[in-house]
Amino acid sequence: MRTLLLAALACLGFSGCAASWAQAPEVTIGSGTLRGLHPEALPRGGAFLGIPFAAQPVGNLRWRAPELPPRWPGVRDAQQYGPACPQFPSPWLPEMLGIRSMPTNEACLYLNVWTPDLRQGANLPVFVWVHGGGNVEGSGEWPPLGVTLARKGIVVVSLNYRLGVFGFLAGTALDAESAHHVSGNYGHLDQLAALEWVRRNIRQFGGNPGRVTIGGQSSGALDVCNLMASPLARGLFEGAVLQSGVCVDSVYPTLQEVSTGVEQLAKDLGIAPGAEALSRLRALPADRVMQAAAADATLDLEPDIDGWVLPQQATETFAHGRQLAVPVLEGSNEDEVSIFASSLVGGRSWRPATVAQYRDWLRNRFHSLADQVFAEYPARSDGDARRAFETMDTDFDFGFGAWLLAHDTARIGRKAFLYHFTYVGPGEFAALGAFHAEESMFLSRRYWTTWTARPADQPLSRIIIGYWVQFVKTGNPNGADLPAWPTYSPQDRVCQRLGRRIGPEPVPRLKNFPVFQQYLTSRLEQQTAH
Repeated sequence: MRTLLLAALACLGFSGCAASWAQAPEVTIGSGTLRGLHPEALPRGGAFLGIPFAAQPVGNLRWRAPELPPRWPGVRDAQQYGPACPQFPSPWLPEMLGIRSMPTNEACLYLNVWTPDLRQGANLPVFVWVHGGGNVEGSGEWPPLGVTLARKGIVVVSLNYRLGVFGFLAGTALDAESAHHVSGNYGHLDQLAALEWVRRNIRQFGGNPGRVTIGGQSSGALDVCNLMASPLARGLFEGAVLQSGVCVDSVYPTLQEVSTGVEQLAKDLGIAPGAEALSRLRALPADRVMQAAAADATLDLEPDIDGWVLPQQATETFAHGRQLAVPVLEGSNEDEVSIFASSLVGGRSWRPATVAQYRDWLRNRFHSLADQVFAEYPARSDGDARRAFETMDTDFDFGFGAWLLAHDTARIGRKAFLYHFTYVGPGEFAALGAFHAEESMFLSRRYWTTWTARPADQPLSRIIIGYWVQFVKTGNPNGADLPAWPTYSPQDRVCQRLGRRIGPEPVPRLKNFPVFQQYLTSRLEQQTAH
């Protein structure tokens, strides 16, 4: 029954998809032979789920760079997703997938492949998807893009990667055992390992290893951005799709700043310092480690500037034109942060009730620049405070960075296609505007549980899918029967509006962004001074 259920989930996003159990396709890769599924929507192809792309990071491999996967004997069933990486149940799951939790296990380094053509000579372009979830939740199961995009003539790959304390813990004890004398960024190393797996094996699924585009949403897009800033990713992809997430507006901690992470976690778990502390940490159950990390608000579990995966701040890499020189399709939504305070996803994000509260928040975040930010995003009365805050925070966390990445890409002579998603949903979604993650529904055609379909949904979905697939195929979203999308240029400063109206428009509120650039510069200067 579980296999049947997961086969159905593998087809989510396309109403005509069903799994055929006759003539299950088989593919032989470097690790062994796989038996997949045969969705009716992919008559010449197949779906292969739960493929191990690295040795599982358990026991002594916890907090180590991923190693090659072991071979398996005989034929391995690839008909159900592998478990997600350790995480707490997400309040987003009931809306996004109609379930309350996913199976999780520390042995979680699996990827999934959907292909419309299994011939090795098919030479199809490949789209590798990095899921979002704040780098603390999510899996390659969601959003379910596979069949929807593969039936348009591309190979689709989705993957899991280590999250939270298992993906981003750093500390001197881990530095000491590393060949590169670094730690942290294990989640990024998993993503790189998956891309290397694609380069070695994707021809067996009809894909072209020389025509790979990587994409992601939210923290998945931020991770894609970090990979663009990493020399380790050179040669692994030729285009990037970034939905509501970038790294060019971030300042990450240095390895020195997170050097006490392992000691801090050991102390939280009652482990005495010393030579055996790390081995004792590795011997603990994953749930216990995760609970301890969640209870310590001072533990820093984000990407770090380690000198290897990330040699310097990603924003500086892009500013100096040292990022991977690939075309990008990227953008943000008009009302990104509204969903974080919504009961639809258990949101508890703070919102100001008064102008005074709004000003206090600005002072705590922007310090000497608070008055300038308020001048750009003013609230004239208490009734305006929440809306002013949400517009400011959307631009600060998403809009500014999306524009900056497009600008930095154009400056090195590569094409950037910048979008602004504006579609407002029905019913209780209407108050949220064009919220964070909404565009992924239109890309996957898997709408949230309480979403009520409207006639306008389908044309927008068709166009978004058309743009994304065309970009994967050619590095340019423009194609037949699609509204023209201009390349971003520092002179014209236009983006593509994606909503009830589709077409070029000036980048919204661009005149407000210099204050965010000032703040970013000041944070970099403060870190350098320390």
